[in-house]
Amino acid sequence: MLGLLALVFWLTIIGANYPSSLLASLLVDQGHPFLKGLADNVGFPWWLSGILIDGAYLAMAWVISVMLPPMAIFFPLFTLLEDFGYLPRVAFNMDKLYQVAGAHGKQALTMSMGFGCNAAGVVATRIIDSPRERLIAIITNNFSLCNGRWPTQILIATLFIGVLVPVQYAGLVAGVAVIGIAVLGIFLSLVVSWLLSRTVLQGANSAFSLELPPYRPPRIWQTFVTSFYDRTLIVLWRAVVFAVPAGVVIWLVANIKMADLRLASHFINFADPLALFFGLNGIIIWHISLQFLPMR
Repeated sequence: MLGLLALVFWLTIIGANYPSSLLASLLVDQGHPFLKGLADNVGFPWWLSGILIDGAYLAMAWVISVMLPPMAIFFPLFTLLEDFGYLPRVAFNMDKLYQVAGAHGKQALTMSMGFGCNAAGVVATRIIDSPRERLIAIITNNFSLCNGRWPTQILIATLFIGVLVPVQYAGLVAGVAVIGIAVLGIFLSLVVSWLLSRTVLQGANSAFSLELPPYRPPRIWQTFVTSFYDRTLIVLWRAVVFAVPAGVVIWLVANIKMADLRLASHFINFADPLALFFGLNGIIIWHISLQFLPMR
């Protein structure tokens, strides 16, 4: 089970690199300058060009570049496992572990889907009938590393952990570190589920009747088409709906001045003392906070 899920994650991460780079080159490197030039030729004022192109369009372009390729790979593979009759067995294997944590066995499936996209993992929690256990699954899905966080984890592991060993082992050690973070996320989801089920979300565990279907040949073409339309495009659309206004807000905060300082500068100055306590600074906190707006 772990090996098969690891294979799906590996195919998703490796396979998504190339189309993500292609989309980023097409939409950001080429599309953004083209639209800026077009806006200048039409005579858009600088603020309107900034809001529409530097704000709304760039946020949408980055979200599409980052989210579309991994989802287009992960969701069809995950749906194939479901159509093959394997995912019910994953839930069956994990049921006792999640029951001990006061959660539901199906949370193993929503947690796994969260590694592709947390938004999809939250949407998938509707397969859990109990509102209490569904809420636990929604809250703890955050501990699954979604595709938007994989690149950051890989970068941090390479810069801070890979450099601690000889060059020939750097990639292996960094990869193990990233896998360790993923496993830590699973462990934390169980711990937090246990805490929630015994504090603010107390209640009896619901009955989990699961029929194990026979293994059957998957309908590959139908599965790919259905998963692309019903899962990939729907989740991507929801992300774009949030990303466009978030991009506008980011541009406004970075460009509107108050007392001769941009709003972003006020935030940086405010966050600086607390950030220095953690060995950071206000600018780093500002950039970290930006990561949550377009993707959430």
